[in-house]
Amino acid sequence: MNAVRAELTKLLTLPSLWITAALTWTVTLLLRAVDAPGSVPAHTMPGLLVLGVLATAHEYQPGNQIRATLLAVPRRLPLAAAKFTALTVTAVPLATLVALTGDDLATTPPLVLLILVAAALGVLLRNPLTAVTTALTAYVILGPLLRFRFPGTAAWLPDTAVHEPGRGLLAASLWAATALLLAALALHRRDA
Repeated sequence: MNAVRAELTKLLTLPSLWITAALTWTVTLLLRAVDAPGSVPAHTMPGLLVLGVLATAHEYQPGNQIRATLLAVPRRLPLAAAKFTALTVTAVPLATLVALTGDDLATTPPLVLLILVAAALGVLLRNPLTAVTTALTAYVILGPLLRFRFPGTAAWLPDTAVHEPGRGLLAASLWAATALLLAALALHRRDA
């Protein structure tokens, strides 16, 4: 429980997360005000992906905060669980706010799941720029390309539930579970 509290404190005191959350919500408000076509949360999802990556990859930047974290919590699998639990606790209210502002409350669960996928990507790649680039490329380019080229794959893409609420939530859950498991194993096996 102390590890979760420590990770939660870390997340809530990171200026980059507050700025990313504020900008994402502002864009959501603007898109809602201009009555953008489609799901407003789907358009603001890139901001939430950036938030997910920054929540975990910030520890690998110069200064290598991950070493101090590992000294405080040397058991890595419980540390991974604490990190992702703390992120879920902070992601749910933000995703709910974005979904409510975008008048699409059904997108809350997939938004949270995709934030977790992005966070797992941050742990796996350990470089915020590389992880953000990968997440945004997958969401903005690869997902739409696969949906267009191979319509049958749409139900299994992680972001389908954001674009089409009620559909693809199982896929988003599977992607999140797989990504979190891989991230936990990577944290467990790799050197800091």
